[in-house]
Amino acid sequence: MPKRSTSVLVPFSAQQMFELVADMDRYPEFIPWLVKSRKFDVTEKGFKSEMTFAFKGLRETFCTYDEVDPPHRITISNLSGPFSHLDSEWQFIDMPNGSKVAFSIDFTFSKKLVDLAMGPVFSKASHSMVESFCKRAEQIYGS
Repeated sequence: MPKRSTSVLVPFSAQQMFELVADMDRYPEFIPWLVKSRKFDVTEKGFKSEMTFAFKGLRETFCTYDEVDPPHRITISNLSGPFSHLDSEWQFIDMPNGSKVAFSIDFTFSKKLVDLAMGPVFSKASHSMVESFCKRAEQIYGS
């Protein structure tokens, strides 16, 4: 799959958006295809996360290491799961009336059949994640 990236301007601070993205335990509350998410082995430099997604009968769990640079960046690397390759990054940049949130992801599923079936779906879902976080920010911080 080619690398995907998107960015948006939001009326919330970089710190607020960073905290929202770093709060992995709450992801299933607002990301539809994500059924389970937790972070563990937390240090000041980062944490491990485990997420389970489900779509049309397919259910996969993967584990990542999330390196943090509060409130500017979260860099995500694959540890285990259905991906042969997964690298992702969130960037949060304060702007005069809020912040810019940038998200990029590059991934390949390890099984060709899963990559063919889920690659386009996961790619689309990763793009809609940014929208999900924007809606969540409005719910939590107001508009």
